[in-house]
Amino acid sequence: MLMPDGKGSMKIGVISGLRSETQKSEFDYNDVKFMLYTRKNPKDPEVRSMTADCAPVFKYFKPERRTKFLVHGFGDNSEESLMFPLLRDAYLEKGDYNIFTVDWSPLASVPWYNSAAKNTLPVGQHTARFIDHLADSTGTDTKDMHLVGFSLGAHVVGMAGRNVKSGPIKHVTGLDPAQVLFTKSGPDERLDASHAEWVDVVHTSGGYLGFSSSLGHRDFYPNGGDWPQPGCTWDYAAVCSHRRAYYYYAEAIQNHGKGFTAVNCPSYENFEKGECKTVENATLPMGLNNFDNPAKGSFYFETNPAEPFGVKSKKKSQKPKKYYSNGKIE
Repeated sequence: MLMPDGKGSMKIGVISGLRSETQKSEFDYNDVKFMLYTRKNPKDPEVRSMTADCAPVFKYFKPERRTKFLVHGFGDNSEESLMFPLLRDAYLEKGDYNIFTVDWSPLASVPWYNSAAKNTLPVGQHTARFIDHLADSTGTDTKDMHLVGFSLGAHVVGMAGRNVKSGPIKHVTGLDPAQVLFTKSGPDERLDASHAEWVDVVHTSGGYLGFSSSLGHRDFYPNGGDWPQPGCTWDYAAVCSHRRAYYYYAEAIQNHGKGFTAVNCPSYENFEKGECKTVENATLPMGLNNFDNPAKGSFYFETNPAEPFGVKSKKKSQKPKKYYSNGKIE
């Protein structure tokens, strides 16, 4: 099956039959790296693994800050990821956060999608142990934590939230959670609303690479949540639409939700017909941690076909930023 890697290139993904060397009988803790970015070190991360014999310590981690975890999907890694710098920089521009990117690339490598899918559970469990270590060693509160995962990474953060023992995670976000090999899975294997106090999901390639069905307390369906997304011309294998989830989310963070106001509605058809009332608690900006608003359900909105994606967003006069694999921004 053709699938996108972390750079958006189409790759062959093995989904059955063959078995890769990353499907190990014993989990190798060194295959998962936790990389800390803060405003003190926005481009030069502190990189640590956590093993049974080594509990990591981070110079720049401050327990009084809120903490974000970003987890990549299939065929991605910290050096080439497009998702990591987009979301990392969007958050650091807006607030003083501890931001961990979780690199599990040895366990999510091309072409072994079948192995990567199975590895989401142990990687999520290991991330939960790391969170428990942070809570125990620094006093940081799990209610100040937000876990964000793209594609297979959405299931990693779900499993992390489910297995944390030091307290409930406040917020988990799934960016177009992977559907392939997860259609028959339950909450013990894939992202679910029970995995945090608040779980929100962004659907952009529903019915193909991603889920169409609701998985969280709040499910956002830009342009109906299916593929192709606007502007994704000749979107073979839904490569463009799948990745739009983190492009939309990063822009929503930067714009404080402006241009991404979603309407609570039973279906996209009802939304297109204007049959959903925009009353109090019926609208919600995507990308905001608006937990005072009790609204839950399915939320719909439309985007522009190109950046800026937010509807009614004004084009910036300066040239668009270029994100490089080493984290450099121009």
